[in-house]
Amino acid sequence: MELIKIKTVYDLEKKLLSVTEIQEYFNIDNYLKLVELINSLVEEGILAEVKGSKSNTMNPPLYNKYRVIPKEENLEFLENDINYNFPLNFNREFYLNNLKKYKEDKEYVKVFIEYFRKYRESLLTPMSINERSFEIWGKEKFLKDGSGQSILKNLGLSLETLNVYTTPEPFVYFSCKKERNQRVLIIENKDTWYTIRKLMLEGKSTFLNEELDTIIYGSGKTIEKALEEYEYTVEDYLLNPSRVLYWGDIDFEGISIYERLKNRYLDKFKIDLFKNAYIKMLKLAGARKLPKFSEKQNRNIDNIFLKEMEPYGEEILNLFQSGVYIPQEIVNYNILRRE
Repeated sequence: MELIKIKTVYDLEKKLLSVTEIQEYFNIDNYLKLVELINSLVEEGILAEVKGSKSNTMNPPLYNKYRVIPKEENLEFLENDINYNFPLNFNREFYLNNLKKYKEDKEYVKVFIEYFRKYRESLLTPMSINERSFEIWGKEKFLKDGSGQSILKNLGLSLETLNVYTTPEPFVYFSCKKERNQRVLIIENKDTWYTIRKLMLEGKSTFLNEELDTIIYGSGKTIEKALEEYEYTVEDYLLNPSRVLYWGDIDFEGISIYERLKNRYLDKFKIDLFKNAYIKMLKLAGARKLPKFSEKQNRNIDNIFLKEMEPYGEEILNLFQSGVYIPQEIVNYNILRRE
């Protein structure tokens, strides 16, 4: 006996259907029967009115177009995969409650499970985060871009499980003297770093009444993580510097970087402001038209910078209230050379 296939709107394989298409597909001549069919499909959650398509002029009215609501896929078969294939120390709860997410992640989860079972001893040896990511998934950025870490979290595991170490960007530094007890200046911006380096190569070592031996290029926020590897990046003479100064833009971002550095590396070395440079910037700014803040800049700062800049704190706040900032580059090569 030949089975008769029942027609459904899903057979049309379209996301939007007009009333005419529905009528022709189901071969309905009677308008009232068409209304009955479409209304029942709407009630069942198979079709949804496209209200922007407006209704026809018939009685009772129908909308001219209807959206086909995708079928809810039955993913219960994945439960066995989770229950029987996950190692005992992997959390099953998240994926059992989110089968659709497991379907998306399944390929990567299975690769990780295979690695975990076959090469678990490899986890005893530390690797960089990108090296481990490539060893497991063949994608070096899979962990760093967050995708791999999200899967670990879903499995109830942490990044520490993979025995990885981070690799901050190494910072660039230049020394005019290679003796111990260094006087170090961290400079936020590249142009100012190159300017002072140029002057150091010309034989200058005193800048705005500060004797300096080494300058480090901060590269904005990059320095915040880079200093974690300070002792592994620098030569021996730079270990345990006698003084560490910071100099950046007079804006919320530059101030925030300084305040975070000061708090974060309190146990490693004492970081202070290159106050003379900031005072010079304020004096030069009096006769200049200054650039405006970016709307995207985070404006949350503590009171550390302003307190250390007394009695200039109020002047800096007034500057910010005017919506402008002072770039480090206001103190240029000629000014530093004359000073």
